[in-house]
Amino acid sequence: MQRRPTGRGRPLRSTRRPGGRLRDRLALGAATVVTLLAGAAPAVGQSLSDGTPVSITGPSATVLSSDTHGQGHLVEAFGDVRRARNIAVIVPGVGWTGPLLADEAGAGRRHPAVQARSLLAEMEALDPGTPAAVVVWLGYDPPAGIDPDSARSERAVQGAPRLAAFVDALPRAARVSLVCHSYGSVVCGRAAPRVHVSSLVVLGSPGMDVWSRAALHTSATVWAGIAPDDPIGLVPHTRVDGLGHAADPTSPSFGARALPVDGAHGHNGYLVAGTGSLRAVARIASGQGSSVAATSP
Repeated sequence: MQRRPTGRGRPLRSTRRPGGRLRDRLALGAATVVTLLAGAAPAVGQSLSDGTPVSITGPSATVLSSDTHGQGHLVEAFGDVRRARNIAVIVPGVGWTGPLLADEAGAGRRHPAVQARSLLAEMEALDPGTPAAVVVWLGYDPPAGIDPDSARSERAVQGAPRLAAFVDALPRAARVSLVCHSYGSVVCGRAAPRVHVSSLVVLGSPGMDVWSRAALHTSATVWAGIAPDDPIGLVPHTRVDGLGHAADPTSPSFGARALPVDGAHGHNGYLVAGTGSLRAVARIASGQGSSVAATSP
């Protein structure tokens, strides 16, 4: 391992009128563009609300693995993974590459390293006697930004077995939780049947490529949350000709537990210090999920 310095389910069966398919495809494409423009991908630049540099104290990133495949894969740990008994694995969404993840210069709140340190600090405050670590796993090639890949699942399908293999290699004694943001939740949905974790948390999800929590085929407790002003809520929850990621994980019919999101704003505000969503994720990752006040979604 090496260190780098810290810087600043089932298929949908439906009957459609001939014109319905085209309308669905156009609506999905338009909504995807809106979502990405709102700040889901650094390839098109950070949104004004997310671009302000944030300084979060915490450990330097320990590089667990790095390679030049695809857009550059990078897996970083914050805290000692070998000693940790509570481990949260953040799976980022669209636009991230290895070089972007490694560059913390002027990092805003949407940078995974900033989010990882915020989550680790909250976990350590909740349970100071238990070693904890947060991993940022970028072992796949997310969609670059405004392109058809973000509405399709091929990138997630390719990344899912790699995510499962990484989690399987973590210390057996540790409690592991997946924290999946945006397109990262599609990866987690695809990996769910073969990944052994205690909890699976999805934030600002376009869908998990299944129509119900049961279709994930996982024993993990599944949590889902979306901020009221998250523009990803504009994405139609459908699947048409390979476009779309199926059901909304926060809908009552899906069957996930509702994650509190008080204080979270926009698409990138779920792991910001002081938010109810950060506190809830930290509790879940620390084995205190039963203390998270939530009603059924």
